[in-house]
Amino acid sequence: MDRKKKKYLPAKRSRIMTAAKATMLALSLWFSCAMTALSGAGLVYNRGSYGESLSKTGVFLVISAVLMTSGAFLCLFRKKKVNILSIILSASGLVLCLTMLHRLAAHADSAGWTDKYTLSPVSDMYIRRILPCIAPVTMAVVIAAVQLCSYEVQEQCRGKYQSK
Repeated sequence: MDRKKKKYLPAKRSRIMTAAKATMLALSLWFSCAMTALSGAGLVYNRGSYGESLSKTGVFLVISAVLMTSGAFLCLFRKKKVNILSIILSASGLVLCLTMLHRLAAHADSAGWTDKYTLSPVSDMYIRRILPCIAPVTMAVVIAAVQLCSYEVQEQCRGKYQSK
């Protein structure tokens, strides 16, 4: 089969990879986007009672949610540069999110914030809401790495360099 015909054949898609991408996208929309962004938006919205420091933490939580969600969305594509960008955005968003979660939980514990119904620490609530964003980010990084190392992408790169 000559190279021109081979170039236009559809790539064989793995059902496992498609299922992993669908699961990752759903988890990312729920945990990385909704939980993290809404927790940060709540801190920004109530900045009058929380103060400037926690308001900045809320802004950074929203930024981390945008970074993690965009990284998850970018790993749906099979291009090499897009997958590299996906890994960078996902990892930086997760680091920023976990850093802000640590600052928020430390402030809540030092201030003695508790839930008025169960009297449990509010820091536990934030941790239960935000910490599960590790799963979709990990899935996005693994999917992007698999796509970067896949045989089809390497063959595509070899074809480009040989044609030059």
